[in-house]
Amino acid sequence: MELNTIVGFFAVAFGLYTLVARQLAPHQFAKLGPMKEKFGNKGGFIVHFIGYTLMPLIFGGVLLYKAFVLGDF
Repeated sequence: MELNTIVGFFAVAFGLYTLVARQLAPHQFAKLGPMKEKFGNKGGFIVHFIGYTLMPLIFGGVLLYKAFVLGDF
């Protein structure tokens, strides 16, 4: 297994973890509070969601797609 595949799995796992944990235990996110203070309640949530959930899911998905579908091992 190549390093990009491992990084892809971890990125997807991290994105899924933050997606679920945000619903079950939002107090675990230490950076969410300061982001809400800086950007407002809705803006801070959106910035945090994009940076810690959406981007890892996209990044990991692209790496896994390249590894398994395109065969770029």
